[in-house]
Amino acid sequence: MQLAQRLTLFAAILLLGACATTTETQSTWQTRTGETRPVFEHVFVVALSDNAVTSATVEQEVGKSLAKRSVTATLSSRSLAGESQQADDYRSKVEAAVKESGADSVMVISLLKVEERDEYVPPTVDYMPMPSAPMYLGYGPYVGYSYSAVYEPGYYHNATDYYLQTQLYSVESKKPVWQAQSRTMNPNNLKNGASGFAKSMVGKLDKDGALKR
Repeated sequence: MQLAQRLTLFAAILLLGACATTTETQSTWQTRTGETRPVFEHVFVVALSDNAVTSATVEQEVGKSLAKRSVTATLSSRSLAGESQQADDYRSKVEAAVKESGADSVMVISLLKVEERDEYVPPTVDYMPMPSAPMYLGYGPYVGYSYSAVYEPGYYHNATDYYLQTQLYSVESKKPVWQAQSRTMNPNNLKNGASGFAKSMVGKLDKDGALKR
């Protein structure tokens, strides 16, 4: 591979990494020892938040991740559009919506805490193409280029991490059967943060064998 091609590929990888949101997820079954672990194929998703846009965005990204595994997702932000999560009768409305949807499980997502920290960004080296000969020599020498390195020193910046809890309930038993805690690290916007969280959490749910294959 030519040097220019290698540098272009390297730059593309860096850009993809910069856009991605890192999420770590730890999970555990909440079933009793020896008890059969349930498998689900239709999840009713509820993301609890004071902000309706935040709830809808998180639910949509979780729905996308479930759909990739051929699992049906019903989103509370659509089934209960316009309903306030702070209303006294919200719980009963969720129960009615779950029953109407035919879901076999309910996923409740909530924010545990927000944590700020100082994050160190390491130094980078960018390579800029430089002409290898004076212009008056014609186009020939410019078929090849030499590269000059531009150094950017490392620095600290403020980062924000979001800790979320996911609780999965069986509709049949009305009991919690699976739980996860996720740490989404310094997302650059709501959609990317929700997407990173959904991929990590649903991936863990699938790996734990809770989704019907």
